[in-house]
Amino acid sequence: MDRRLLGNILIISFLSLSGTGLFIYFVPFSKPAASLHTLFALIFLLGAVFHMVNNRTPLTNYITGKRQKTLKKLQSGAILTAFILISIGVLYNLPFFNSIYNWGNAIRNSQLGKTEQTLDYETIILPNASGQHGITIELKKGDAFQYPLFAIWLEDTSGNYIKTLYISRVIASSTFDYGKKVNDKWTPAVVRRPEALPYWSHKRGIKASDGLYIPLGPAPDLDGVSGATPTNNFIITSKGDLHAGQHYIIFLEVNQSYDWNEYYSKDRFAEDEIYSGSGQVGQPSLIYSAEIGAHDLRQKTYKFLELTGHGHHSGKDGKLYTHLENITTAKMIADRIIVSIE
Repeated sequence: MDRRLLGNILIISFLSLSGTGLFIYFVPFSKPAASLHTLFALIFLLGAVFHMVNNRTPLTNYITGKRQKTLKKLQSGAILTAFILISIGVLYNLPFFNSIYNWGNAIRNSQLGKTEQTLDYETIILPNASGQHGITIELKKGDAFQYPLFAIWLEDTSGNYIKTLYISRVIASSTFDYGKKVNDKWTPAVVRRPEALPYWSHKRGIKASDGLYIPLGPAPDLDGVSGATPTNNFIITSKGDLHAGQHYIIFLEVNQSYDWNEYYSKDRFAEDEIYSGSGQVGQPSLIYSAEIGAHDLRQKTYKFLELTGHGHHSGKDGKLYTHLENITTAKMIADRIIVSIE
């Protein structure tokens, strides 16, 4: 190929490639600019191939260091090593190597009025959970997330409780780390919280010695699935037995104390001994659910849990209340909830 023609093609495509590259770096994504950048990159690549063919002898001498001093012979190897190290640093997201990208990304986001969000997740693995299927629940917290309590469980489509997949440890034992004050210091103590997760506790259907459905004392069915209460975005890994050909529903109940609103105010239910007395109340618990069909068990399945109702405000019954018009900030405890089954 004519060297002058090839040289002009390489120079023009290089300048075009550089210009579109800088445009993409400093300006939010534009499909025309990205398309031009890709096109000129291909032209430059093709021209570089012809250039190497036309100049294979001198290029070979450059790479091998033929007729050069010892140190210059190592030049190409040193440059290749440096490029490999830089590539590894970028691919593995090492802070120093990605600083240039992050700087440009911040510039582009500022033009769009966006801020980049980094999500940290707590991982809770329940090694003593039993079952043939791995069940993972991911929750991304919402703006109203403080320190809520959780229960996750499995039912059949007829509403029959099957098993608990996860329960906050403090509910499984009714022992709270900040149970009572002794000499101005909080100490662990048994605190009965029937208003916390009433839908789950009534579905479980086991009465404690004081007549409440919330656990009290040893609970063998919960030993392998109770865990620390998450204080951030979380991923909980549990297990369960799901049989082919059957349908199931996975439930998650969440409740957060002291999140009163205009309707669920401190004095809303003045005659209720729990709501206006011993309970740590606010808006009632919210219940999310997702149905798992028989076909979902053939491969790894992902489902979004949808808000379906709330529990009783003081835990007096196990009904699912589907009217949600009086629920406000509690709907923002969870931004999204995803369950995966394999």
